[in-house]
Amino acid sequence: MTKATDTAGTNAGADRRTKVTAANGPLVQGVVLNVAAPLAVFYGLRAAGAGLWWAVLASALPPTLEALLTVVRERRVGMLGILVLSMVALGAALSVVTGSPRFMFAKDGWMTGIVGLVFLCTLRGRPVIHRILSSVTRGDKRAQIERDWETSPTFRHLMRLLTAVWGVGLLLDSVVRVVIAYTLPVDSVMLVTTLQYVALFVSLEVFSRRYGRTPARVAAIRSEAAAAA
Repeated sequence: MTKATDTAGTNAGADRRTKVTAANGPLVQGVVLNVAAPLAVFYGLRAAGAGLWWAVLASALPPTLEALLTVVRERRVGMLGILVLSMVALGAALSVVTGSPRFMFAKDGWMTGIVGLVFLCTLRGRPVIHRILSSVTRGDKRAQIERDWETSPTFRHLMRLLTAVWGVGLLLDSVVRVVIAYTLPVDSVMLVTTLQYVALFVSLEVFSRRYGRTPARVAAIRSEAAAAA
């Protein structure tokens, strides 16, 4: 009996670890390909004697790969995939046309600003945060998100508030990125803007999770959904 119980406990623990690993897989992939890899490519090529323009251009390849892998993993081009791939394509085109290293850094700021404006422009309809959540979830969880949107005023307010917060945050990030691109020593810009991006993303993500998952707010959403059923 004890052996069977121990075996069951061990299997349950292994299942939990497997689920955690699977859930964190996309996050780890995103950090590696959007943060670590671009820095490694840029500073590795600079150390090898590559020109600044080519090093900056090559550093955009890992994020492009990450966007494509996301599309393959989701098996469709969702809202998030379209947004990321559009940014990468437009940024690459502008970089090739101008050929200016500082502009190549600054265009990341302009692209971030465009995304921030897109977030804010969707507040009248279905906000971007809701669309992203819907595009990256599956099955019962996705169905629940859609039901909450249709039945819960609290949930709709939450989606619009988080979209507004992210939109304003991305606009502020855009301004800082452009200023940094034209003021700091050019070889320092990649590191500083990457650290800034990480700090901004973590701050917005922590705020979104803590604000959106407070017990009172979750209870209100569930209550409104149940009343409408």
